[in-house]
Amino acid sequence: MRFNKKILSLIVLSCFVLTSVSTAEAFSLKKNKNNTQVVTLQKNKKKQKKTQEEQPPYTNEVHSVFSLNDCIDNAIKYNPGIQASIYNEDVYKSQIGQAWANYFPSLSASLEASRSGNKYIGGSPYGGSMSQYTTMGYVPSVSADMLLFDFGKTKASADMAKRYYEASKENTKENINTIIYNIKSTYYNILFAQAQVHVYEDTVADYELQLNQAWGFYRYGTKPKLDVVTAEYNLGKAKLNLVKAKNVLEVAKVELSKIMGMPEYTNYELSDQLTLNLFDITEEDAIKIAFDVRPELISAQKSAEAAKMNLRAARREFAPNLGIYGSYGNGIGNEYNLQSGQIGVGLAYNGLNLMRLKKQVDEANASYKKAKAQYEDTKHDVYFNVKKNYMDLETDREAIVIAKLALDQAKEQYRQVTGRYKAGVGDAIELKDGENTYLNARLDFYNAMLNYNNTAASLEREIGLPLKQKDEKVLNVTKEDL
Repeated sequence: MRFNKKILSLIVLSCFVLTSVSTAEAFSLKKNKNNTQVVTLQKNKKKQKKTQEEQPPYTNEVHSVFSLNDCIDNAIKYNPGIQASIYNEDVYKSQIGQAWANYFPSLSASLEASRSGNKYIGGSPYGGSMSQYTTMGYVPSVSADMLLFDFGKTKASADMAKRYYEASKENTKENINTIIYNIKSTYYNILFAQAQVHVYEDTVADYELQLNQAWGFYRYGTKPKLDVVTAEYNLGKAKLNLVKAKNVLEVAKVELSKIMGMPEYTNYELSDQLTLNLFDITEEDAIKIAFDVRPELISAQKSAEAAKMNLRAARREFAPNLGIYGSYGNGIGNEYNLQSGQIGVGLAYNGLNLMRLKKQVDEANASYKKAKAQYEDTKHDVYFNVKKNYMDLETDREAIVIAKLALDQAKEQYRQVTGRYKAGVGDAIELKDGENTYLNARLDFYNAMLNYNNTAASLEREIGLPLKQKDEKVLNVTKEDL
């Protein structure tokens, strides 16, 4: 009975350690919630887990109108890449518990069954006697051992796993950051493709009108047949460009649907147009914010910290383990009806190999230095990319203003050559030059707007946060201006 009390006390001690370690792990994870970004990610993660089994509610039988924010929300909900990143977080989170599991009791049980017997034959050559004795026995046994203290080896491994878990959360943020950039870039490309379609539709309409005018002038003998042939050629080329532009638009919509996580849905249109928005941020502030919140940079920092914890764990492998152990067996059978048990505390090394431990420390030290260098390299990349995108944004903004001036001039030139041709003064070559100049000026303006918005999206990606817009308007553009 005394022995059973010892076994009971061992089980109680194990449960206490289990509860303590679980509480410590929960506290270590809860501490991170003081960080606003982590809180936001946890909310998004809960929302994602709630909807990850849902299918997108859109079908091609239903027409939708999406804003840029609608497309981003759809991607957050349905993009499988984000779901994969969230599940990857769970993988790293489970490794924290695996590290702390060293302090959990390890149980073993066995059941041995055996049969033994004796046979004796004796007497004279003319007679004898025989006796036989057989025994069946069963020996069930159970044993348990539990680590009490290992001089910080388990804690260092758990800290390393925790850093990798935090790095995986930052990787999820970076993945979301990249997907948002892809959404914006594709969204702006669709707006540009729509503008291209609009331009070529206007061009086709203009060339159809000019073809009718050329036929009229030719019938009355005021213009040669060459004008008719030229107008027919221009109209055919414009129609071909319109077909290509529509194909580019459809491909861009398919790409946007894929990024949103619903590749089969294309029955929608976008509610926005390409615009010129100014942003309230300086270059110095952009670099500072990027160093503080860019997920890729924080992930590299966490990975370097994890490598440092790994080095600490490798150095502590030279220390022994302090543990408690116990066992109990109860034999059943003629000769096995006995009880045995033991309980004790021991200090031990497990498979100590000094050469291997030394090389493992060297490997961990090299990995730590490599992780630090990779962090610095990532920091340099962030600095360069933020600075480059900021300068490109200023250049693209000036390019829009210049493109708008060129568009106004091309529009006025086109108006004059069209009037001259209608009056019978101008020729087909002059008219074609004016039309091409106006067409290219419109496309150049839309392209300048596209470049500016894509650069702004790229800058937001490099910073890791959306840019705050100013209320100031550089220029107002209407359809009549184009």
